[in-house]
Amino acid sequence: MTLLSGLPFDVFLEIVVCVFLAATIAYCAMLDRRLRAMRSGQDGLRELVGELNTATQRAVSAIDGLKQASEATNEELGERVRTARTLADELSLMVEAGNSIADKLGRTERPSAPRTPVQAAAPRSTPQAPSPRDAAVAARAANQLLEALKKKAR
Repeated sequence: MTLLSGLPFDVFLEIVVCVFLAATIAYCAMLDRRLRAMRSGQDGLRELVGELNTATQRAVSAIDGLKQASEATNEELGERVRTARTLADELSLMVEAGNSIADKLGRTERPSAPRTPVQAAAPRSTPQAPSPRDAAVAARAANQLLEALKKKAR
């Protein structure tokens, strides 16, 4: 049995098998290239995911640091505000006490003295003790301030 120009049938079959083997080898080579490209893409994707994970962890730690810093600043600022409010309250009490004392001093009757120019006092070499009246006024003002502060503290 001969086929095509006198070739024996078994040789013809071997040629067909060789052609199919060559096509299979070419297809396997093409498939190998595609698999390598996909694997390298997976490796690149793994690297990208790893870098993204590292960047996310750094961002989370930076946010935690910012939260801690803002909490510390908030506590410090709150303490300063509380101190300022306390000082403002104390100052307003002192001003009220001072105004009260000034009103009382203004209401006391003073003998009218003739309006003559007064010379400036010469500097004293030794300090003088306050008069008993000044000491009493100062003591009364201190007591009023103390009472006002005690009332405020309650």
